[in-house]
Amino acid sequence: MPQKMKGQERGSSSTPALKILTEKQIPFRLATFSWKEKDAEEVSRSLKIRLRQVVKTLLLKAPGRGFLLALCPGDRQVDLKRLAHLLQEKQVEMAARDEVHKITGYFIGGVSPLGTRRELPVLMDSLILTEEVISISAGRWGHQILLDPHLLRELLQPRLTVADISHEKEPSARLS
Repeated sequence: MPQKMKGQERGSSSTPALKILTEKQIPFRLATFSWKEKDAEEVSRSLKIRLRQVVKTLLLKAPGRGFLLALCPGDRQVDLKRLAHLLQEKQVEMAARDEVHKITGYFIGGVSPLGTRRELPVLMDSLILTEEVISISAGRWGHQILLDPHLLRELLQPRLTVADISHEKEPSARLS
């Protein structure tokens, strides 16, 4: 289990997510690294943890509900059709890039489920709770919070729903 931070630096390293954890005295470890790609694979390599332990926080939009966050293991993809069915919506889609900072207060690649500008409903993939320790963004590129996923679940109540919302990643079409 990550060790509790004794005190959080003020200034450039402090984010709303870190402030929440510190104020609520939640045990966590802050890991920092140099970033280039700002993706889950880079976090996994840099922190030497399994990709499944890296939790992606994605901003989604459902026409009848507005914005919501989806938490998904780094080795999987959010299943938008499954989410729409779960929410009883016709469709759920990824929010537009320009909406991410406006709604969450964070930039793409650094979105944390904690301390968002607006308190949003959160859907967490159930596989996240099978890990002993997970990594979530601290709200700044190159800054990750390592913590027990059950503590994150408690922090996100009552706005959290845990469900099977992901599927295996499809092979990337990117050229190496």
